[in-house]
Amino acid sequence: MKKKRLQLLGALALLSLLAGACHTAVNDNDGQCHIYGTINPRFEGKKIFLVPQQGPAVAETVDSAMIQNGRFAFHVAPGEMKIIRIDYHFRTGVEDLLVVAEPGRVEVTIDSVSHGGGTPQNDSLQQWKEYTVAHTQRVIPYRMKLREAVKQGNQAEKEALTHIIDSLQREYRRHSRQLAKQLNEGTLHDFLTRQFPNTIKRRMPDGTVEEVPYD
Repeated sequence: MKKKRLQLLGALALLSLLAGACHTAVNDNDGQCHIYGTINPRFEGKKIFLVPQQGPAVAETVDSAMIQNGRFAFHVAPGEMKIIRIDYHFRTGVEDLLVVAEPGRVEVTIDSVSHGGGTPQNDSLQQWKEYTVAHTQRVIPYRMKLREAVKQGNQAEKEALTHIIDSLQREYRRHSRQLAKQLNEGTLHDFLTRQFPNTIKRRMPDGTVEEVPYD
């Protein structure tokens, strides 16, 4: 009788555990944003944070997770640009990652070069990031030469290099605006539109302020 009672208690305990597991399981298609990340196992037990790209980073707006077995996860409401960053004590050599809080499953890797994807907007964001990195690498040598030309007082070289840099910057802005146009709407569209406006407000010689084309 005692043995049967123990078996019954064991079965009930197992059912309870299974019920709890079912209850806490995450449905990646529930309309929320589910971010699953990998990171170097040397950060085991450290905290990683999900902070708003815009607005104050305070207790009410910042989410955190503990790194376990080189992995972490965030489950948040969609609709914002977020930044994933490791605890500032361990941030050296680790790149922050910008992500779109978009419904679905987002896979990210946080490292010296971080990347993410898995949802339409985050795939587009990763492509834009790679284009941005390539653009920066193209511009850096010209900026270095420009500094040297300024130091040497070489006006002709300075003007030629400034023209090249301005041209590359215009190309980069056009590419970013074109991506925003292709997206048409959504969080990433709004972010790119803010970052790369078509027009800017400029003070005119008579003191009035007019909206003029950026490029």
